Amino acid sequence: MKNLGLSYIKRAFIIYGIMMLVAILTFIISLIFYPSEELFKDITSKLPPNSAELKGLDKVWMYVVNNGFTVPLQMFILSLIPIPFLYFLNVISTTIITGIIFGFAIHLLPDFGWILVLSSTPHAMIEILAFCFVASGLFSLNRSIIRKVSNFIRKEKRYGLSISESMYNLIRVYVFIALTLFIIAAFAETYLTDFIEHLLK
Repeated sequence: MKNLGLSYIKRAFIIYGIMMLVAILTFIISLIFYPSEELFKDITSKLPPNSAELKGLDKVWMYVVNNGFTVPLQMFILSLIPIPFLYFLNVISTTIITGIIFGFAIHLLPDFGWILVLSSTPHAMIEILAFCFVASGLFSLNRSIIRKVSNFIRKEKRYGLSISESMYNLIRVYVFIALTLFIIAAFAETYLTDFIEHLLK
């Protein structure tokens, strides 16, 4: 990872800072305007199915499959389209949904809402950070694809990381950083959330 340089990591944390700001703003707006029950049902319907019924390692595996494989694959497919930042849609939607659910929980369960928010915050922050590392890797890949496409119609060619180099760096960022964070987030969601919840009750 040392040869990868700090650009991917620095970019990931810049994205993360922006996403945290979005989450906080969404949370505050949800507290003020109180999302409707229909909106809440629509949002929760997009969450992984059967998560409430699963326990232990089955629940961990479900979160790893959904957040660690399925969503990054969706982001990867979007990054192949030579349009900037389409792959950010998943990161932004996850962040906004988190803020709305936290705000709604406090409205719906005044006595328990804050406990739910505090117990769920660690895994949510780790999960969003993992998505930010995926987005950081996809940024370079998407930019390489856009440059390759635009060079076909541009007289003065632009050069930078090739698509193969960007893909190689993306795989390294995903395997060594993002996937690890997704696994940690899955264990935190399954075990740490319940521990903090019982501790604060």
